Amino acid sequence: MRLNESDLLREYTGQRYEIETPMTSWVGKIPKYPHPVASSISNRVMLELGMVTTIISTAAVLVVGFLAAAAFAVTSFKFKCIKLHIESMFMY
Repeated sequence: MRLNESDLLREYTGQRYEIETPMTSWVGKIPKYPHPVASSISNRVMLELGMVTTIISTAAVLVVGFLAAAAFAVTSFKFKCIKLHIESMFMY
């Protein structure tokens, strides 16, 4: 026995539901699974980028720390010199 779709639909008298499929353009279609080679390359690139960022930020923190210490030493030395100069002016 063969069932024809049009005969079956003609005989059916109950409720009919139309199921819509989501429409997307072919241009914006994203594959369900990424390509394994592209996935491993991007993971590798992201890991290297993270390591470079970490190294650069660590170097920046160290350099800024040394500069802050040097600036503090210079300003405290200048302050001491100015303070001694002012005290020596009023000693006589």
